[in-house]
Amino acid sequence: MSEQNLQMAVLDTPHAIVALLAELETRSRNRAAGLPQQELIQSFWEGVMFYVGDNRFVAPLSAVKEILNYPSVLTPVPGTKPWMLGVANVRGTLIPVIDLQLFLIGRKTRRGRRSRVLVFDLGDGYTSVLVGEMVGMRHFARETAREMTTTNSKFEKYVKLEFDQDGMTWPVFSLSALAEDPAFRIAAV
Repeated sequence: MSEQNLQMAVLDTPHAIVALLAELETRSRNRAAGLPQQELIQSFWEGVMFYVGDNRFVAPLSAVKEILNYPSVLTPVPGTKPWMLGVANVRGTLIPVIDLQLFLIGRKTRRGRRSRVLVFDLGDGYTSVLVGEMVGMRHFARETAREMTTTNSKFEKYVKLEFDQDGMTWPVFSLSALAEDPAFRIAAV
């Protein structure tokens, strides 16, 4: 009788089958090559991509608390600068809405279907900025971040870093630097 037929004759009980399977598993584990180890662990930075006029930016996703469509009802606030569009009631919380383009460049944002309101924390409450076009959200490899070499003087207080993504440069717009700017915090005329 061949060895294979002998093994088949011996495997006539469930206990014998389980024992053979356990032995095969042990042999396989002892002879198996280890899985290749991942050499490079990349760290990613997440951002919200948007435009202010013709200028593209990315803001830290961690700084953006909420992304809204333009509010259907916006209550104007008398005695404020033109870039202060008004106050929106967002689920019972009053949030100021600022036209970021008007504040930075002096031109009103033309609202379109891709315009959004980015809500962020001022430290002592929430505020929001209207951006002309939101492009989306993206992960950037932290290793590709670099200091800005040149920037528009209107943005230099708010932009210190940039990322390269698919051949495009995305300056990092600091919402916290904007929130700390006294010119932004005082909307009264």
